[in-house]
Amino acid sequence: MVTEFLVGEGIATNADCTFSLYLPNREDFHSRVKHEFPVVAISLSDYNAIREMLGYKTVTLEENEFTTQWHMAVTTDEQEEFIRSHAIVDTDAGRLALSEQASHQEAMGETLYNSYTQVVYVFPDNICQNLLSVNRNRYIQISEELSYSDAAALENKFIKAYPELSENGVGYYIRLSTLQVNEAKGMNFILKTAMIYGAVVLMIICLTILSLQQLLDAGQYRYRFGVLRKLGVEEQDIKSLVRKQLSVWFGLPVVVSIIVSAIVVEYFLQSVSVEISAYIGIGALITQVSITISILILLLLCYFLSTWILFRRSITE
Repeated sequence: MVTEFLVGEGIATNADCTFSLYLPNREDFHSRVKHEFPVVAISLSDYNAIREMLGYKTVTLEENEFTTQWHMAVTTDEQEEFIRSHAIVDTDAGRLALSEQASHQEAMGETLYNSYTQVVYVFPDNICQNLLSVNRNRYIQISEELSYSDAAALENKFIKAYPELSENGVGYYIRLSTLQVNEAKGMNFILKTAMIYGAVVLMIICLTILSLQQLLDAGQYRYRFGVLRKLGVEEQDIKSLVRKQLSVWFGLPVVVSIIVSAIVVEYFLQSVSVEISAYIGIGALITQVSITISILILLLLCYFLSTWILFRRSITE
């Protein structure tokens, strides 16, 4: 059905790869505990076909060797820990030893991995021929980007033709890059807008309280600065004193918030730095944070300048 749709719409394909994922041990088929699903394997020829489709170099294996392919969100420490305990893998077709090039971590999509796992074994073809096939995928790379309307139409046709879960327990699903990118951008926009809106509202509330507190006390300061004028303090020095006073009242909360935010952000980045690199990108995150900080700094300057002007007028009248 997918092929007929692409042909009917006149969409050419650059690459088309249908492959299976295998269980190293047949008895693991009934292992369905969440987060303890068995790691599946892919044949070397299929793995290299996908790598060529994505523009990566192919890999080679010696006889009775295997390697691993990892999800982009997995840290190096997690890989090393898994590899240390899985240097030898016993399969239904024999024992395999880990290759010298033990791991690869190129972006190859999430459907390459079994549920609740983030690694897949890469076995020689002759080994996979004797293993139980549990998943079957088809990757298609088209020559031009699919429009949103065409992608939505294809998804609807696919869902109607193939049930998400059939009576015999076999499930079918389709993922289209156009829809996933659009959905990710939409969710990112909503989340980013909500967080910026919340930050701006909280900033306005805090700055309004600080500004009102200073302006309401301006009557008391009018007498004090009047005394300074009678003592011979020049107007320029009084303006400097006003600026320093407001700088302390506005600056102290801002400095405290910056210190606390820096600690929280540092902890957050250390916790999810790999996920940020895999799903968002450090450059994109820095751009978003810079835009938010610029908006908050602009608000701070507007409130500070307006309060300074009104405060000077209050103590002068």
